[in-house]
Parts: sequence; structure tokens; C-alpha cells
Amino acid sequence: MYKCLLLFFFSGTSAGTVKIEKRVTAVLGIDVTLTCYYEALEREAVSQIEWSKKGLGGQSVQIAILSAEHGAHVYKEYEGRVKQKSPLQPEDGTIILKNAVQADEGTYQCKVTTFPSGNFEVDLLLNVLVPPLPTLNPGPPLVEGVGQTLAASCTAEGSPAPILTWQTEVIGTNSSRAFLHSRSASVTSEFYVVPVRSMNGKALTCVVSHPGFREEKRITHVLSVKYLAETSIQGHDGWFVGKDGAALQCLCDGNPPPVYKWSRENGSLPQEVTFDGNRLIFPGPLTAGDAGLYTCKASNDVGSRQASVSVYISENEPRKVDLMSMSLVSVGVVTAVLLVILVITVVLVNRHHKKKTKRLSEKILRDPSISSIMGEDVDRRSYSTLTTVRETETQTELLSTVPDEEVKEESEGEEEGMDEKDLELSDRGSTGVMENQPFIKQGMTHFYQENGTLRAKPSTNGIYINGRGHLV
Repeated sequence: MYKCLLLFFFSGTSAGTVKIEKRVTAVLGIDVTLTCYYEALEREAVSQIEWSKKGLGGQSVQIAILSAEHGAHVYKEYEGRVKQKSPLQPEDGTIILKNAVQADEGTYQCKVTTFPSGNFEVDLLLNVLVPPLPTLNPGPPLVEGVGQTLAASCTAEGSPAPILTWQTEVIGTNSSRAFLHSRSASVTSEFYVVPVRSMNGKALTCVVSHPGFREEKRITHVLSVKYLAETSIQGHDGWFVGKDGAALQCLCDGNPPPVYKWSRENGSLPQEVTFDGNRLIFPGPLTAGDAGLYTCKASNDVGSRQASVSVYISENEPRKVDLMSMSLVSVGVVTAVLLVILVITVVLVNRHHKKKTKRLSEKILRDPSISSIMGEDVDRRSYSTLTTVRETETQTELLSTVPDEEVKEESEGEEEGMDEKDLELSDRGSTGVMENQPFIKQGMTHFYQENGTLRAKPSTNGIYINGRGHLV
């Protein structure tokens, strides 16, 4: 119910205030409250409050008179439908109109009689909403391939006119039309589709909106599309004489579900066959006479479709293929092929490197300059050591005067304390020189290598001559 409160202030210092709802909205069949309240001043009194309804011809219809002294009086036309709000108060003229109907719509007048201020009249407009009772009517049967067809129509009548919409997954179009009546309006909405089998079983919902509803009303219709799909036969592969449990199956989708009829070309069906829905069953062992061209015909309201298959029955049972064995063999073959490829690759790579090494060796032998270039790095690493060796040639000349026995004893005692790694580096750096000059090797026993430089070992009777010729 919708209400609009209006306050009336009357001129003069002795007048009170009338509170009334200017517009009231009721729902058909629901009680509605009409409010009229007078706020009197301190020395002002309300004698009575009178309700009436203005007619179309200007005449008013009396509804009730409310008085604190004489009580409430309801006129005959509204007996049983109007009651005063309790408890009764002189200033409160609120009444309740039961079970509102469309005829209650109109302008109502509240007349307040006061002393000593006089009479005050205010109007109230009542509007009655008539909620619609929507209905949904399915259209003609939907058949695939027919073209645009009415799927359903939805109709609702109310006051004011209702609003109709559609909700569905189906692609279609809709159109609406309205019809006005004296106190209401009816609206009809139609939904059209081009039937296809994918629409079968989909929901089509009519949604009705109206101010008299607390929530939208919904009516759902499930579409039913008639169709018949292509037909095929399966189950006839690998038949042989003596096979048990053989059966042919006819596959055909349709709405309504199709019925099936079997036949065989140039002859009747074997006597022992049975029918189970879309299956043709051969209960006994197959014989050569069961072969032939079999036809399945599927029919429903849309039409009929058929499919044929030639059944061949071999004398012996076909050899069964062991899928597991085939899989293992396949894996073995693939593995062998991969191994062969791997071996060939290794052999080719090895041969390539051998040829490359051989060509490089032949090139080095033909061109000695390459060998000298390759040895430059080694020469640079041993340069400091070789220089030191050349520097010590002069130094070792003095050592040649030392007796061999003394040199040998001193060498044997001190070789044990030499660092093995330094000795190896020293030997590698001076191999070429020592092989040609044995006395240098003997003299080297009195030196040790440190950071690329030969240094004399401590000795009580040694003589060291540096590069500048100083005697130490």
C-alpha cells in the first residue's frame, strides 16, 4: 500500500491542523486504511468526523460518522466493510476499509467539525491495484524443418497494465499487444521459434511484472520439438557360423521415440529371430542361411527413415588379435630402431673426429711452423725457469770443482726435504737442458724453485755468485 501524507494548516490563530494521506494505493482483496487526524489547539474541541465518497455526478455517498460522544455510525452501503480504528478518540477519524475492490477507487472526503473553529474538509484519492492472473498457452506442435512457429503465448490482465517478458536459452522472437478495458488492461505476448531438435526439452519462461506483486510471477513451459534423425545399423562385424548371441541394433534418435521394423531382402527374416526395441536378436548359433541384406525402418509422427546393411557370415571364426602382444611387439620394434639410430650416430661422430684429428696431424707434419706456434704458450710458461737455468750455467762452473762424493752425499740428504710438486715442475721446465748437460742436473740439487726463480739452498760451504758477479 502506498501513502502520501498531507498536512492542512488553516488560517487564523484558533484553527488546528488536519493530517491526511492525500493518495492511498490499495491492492485488490486487501484491507486499506484511510487516515484523517485533527490536531486541535488548547481550547479547541472536535465534535465529530464524517467520511463520504464523491460520486461521478457530483453527489456524495455517506460512509460513516465518528463521534466520541455518540460512537461510530456506518451507513448501510458500507455496513460490514468499514470500522473505526480503536480506541475511539475525538481527534482521530481513521477508518479501515475491508477487502478493497475496484469499485472503491475514487475520491474520499474527510469532514472535521470543531468548536469553536467550525468545519474543515479535506480530500483523499484511493487507487486500487488489480494484480493479474497470468496464463501461458502452448502453441501448435513444433516440428523440425517446418519454419517459424508459435512456441507459446502469455496473457495477463490487471490494473495498471502488467509487463510481460520472456526468459529462455532458445533463440526466437516475440511480439506483444494490449487491450484496454474500463477498469483494467490485458497484455498478450507471443514467442516464435524456428524449431530444431536442439530446442527439445528447453525451458521457455513468461515473466510477469506488476506493482501489485511483491515479486515477479513466472510461468515455465518446456518445449517439445518433433524430429527424426538419420538411421544406422551396427553389430554385424565378425559373424561366423556357430556364433551365439548375435544381434543387429538400429540407431535412430527421434521425438517421439520411433518404432522399428526389420526386413531382409529377397526373403523373410529367419524364423528364430526376436525383437527387443531397436534390436534384432539371433538367439541360436548362426548358420550360413542367416546372411543377407537386412533393412531397418524407423518411424514416428514426423516420418520414417531406413538403413540397410549386408551381413556376411564366414565359415570359421576370425582370428582374434591380441592387442597386448601387438603393443609389446610395437614397443620392441620402436626400441630396436632407436638403438640402431643411436649406434649409427655414435659411429659417425667417432669417425668424423678421427678424420679431423688425422687431417690436423698431417697438416702439422707438413708445416713445422704450426708446431712452433702451438708451443709458444708452453714456452711462455717456462720462460722464467729457463732463463734462471741459463743464468746458473756460470754459477755451476765453480761447483764442478767440488768432489763428486761430497755433492752426492749432500744431494741425497736434501732431496728428501724437497717439495714433490716443485721438483716435478722444475724437472719439466728444464728437461731439455739437463739431458744435454748432465753437470747442470747435478748442480740443480743445490737449488730450489720459488715463484719461477731458482734460489740456493742453505749450506755451510757453498759459494753463490749472482748475476752481477758479486762474491758472497
